[in-house]
Amino acid sequence: MYSYKKVKFESSLDNLAAYEYPCDEPKVIMCCVHGIGEHFGRYERMAARLAEYGIKMIGMDLRGHGRTPGKRGHCAPRTDVLSDIDSMIKYAVDTYPGIPSVIYGHSMGGNIALDYRYRGRFSGVPRAYVISAPWIRLVRPVTGLLYGAVSLISKIAPSATIGSAVDEKVLGNPESVGDYLSDPLVHTRISMLTAVEGFSIGNAIYDGTWLKAGEGRQRPLLLMHGNADMICDVEGSRMLKKHEGDICEYVEWDNYYHEIHNGGPDDDGMEVIEKTGEWICSILKGDFNE
Repeated sequence: MYSYKKVKFESSLDNLAAYEYPCDEPKVIMCCVHGIGEHFGRYERMAARLAEYGIKMIGMDLRGHGRTPGKRGHCAPRTDVLSDIDSMIKYAVDTYPGIPSVIYGHSMGGNIALDYRYRGRFSGVPRAYVISAPWIRLVRPVTGLLYGAVSLISKIAPSATIGSAVDEKVLGNPESVGDYLSDPLVHTRISMLTAVEGFSIGNAIYDGTWLKAGEGRQRPLLLMHGNADMICDVEGSRMLKKHEGDICEYVEWDNYYHEIHNGGPDDDGMEVIEKTGEWICSILKGDFNE
């Protein structure tokens, strides 16, 4: 097993579960932001392959996820989550001085990482951003009536949760995904405030009206999505590419499911992981300490 070790991020949240995967002589530190319901430990396969490129993955279990305290699925308020990413970036800079960093975000983590790119405190520190199948729009549309109801409840009971059940068959190749629902650290909940913030920020990103002041918006962006994604609508990524222009390289993976790093019915997703490693090395080659 390619196991990680526990580390300490100086977060405002006590006992934030933070980790790093091994990598001999890293050239890049990748700060990972995972998706709803999962945890950083599910990126073991990706970390092992990226280590061969000299890319070391660090990450955390988001609030309400994995081994981090909090009500399951309550990954809010967003300002606190962005503060946790501040802590992750600070750890990367302090622990690995002189080594460039990048941010990687998948699904809800893609929504969070894009948000951080626009308004994060240290958004200009990472040299690049990699966004995978981001939550911008969902395949199952949210009606105005439902959004209004959830928004109202989020003001009264922000940590109240609803089910966010996922069919593991539509995540990726079964061999790559593994036993998702039997993983004791996986859950199927999302809180009202987490949902409202994800919806509102995703819609603003789609419309091109979200904040545009962050230094991170000057950093190169690799955006990838599978066109067989049954959870996050690929049209969201297509629209984001239009908004971002030439600073964004967009790759659409044919017949890949939501977890593109885990492939689709006929692929295991390793090609996506290798694309990530090759792109990062190409973008940051001039920053490497030889």
